[in-house]
Amino acid sequence: MSDSRQVHSAIKKAILQLYPTQPQGNLMRHVAALAYLVSGTVLSKSCQLPKIASKVPGDVHPDSRALALA
Repeated sequence: MSDSRQVHSAIKKAILQLYPTQPQGNLMRHVAALAYLVSGTVLSKSCQLPKIASKVPGDVHPDSRALALA
């Protein structure tokens, strides 16, 4: 298994531990997407936080979200 798959698997496993029951359907897809986002950020060792923050829905200014992610 490649390093990226191992990292993704470990992160997904850690996220799934936060749920009291096994997620099903769309929730499981969202967990997988979150694991891919986190593993990509971890493996790249850097990211453009303001660009990621601008994709989050809401009324908060993107710079505030970027600071919260850092």
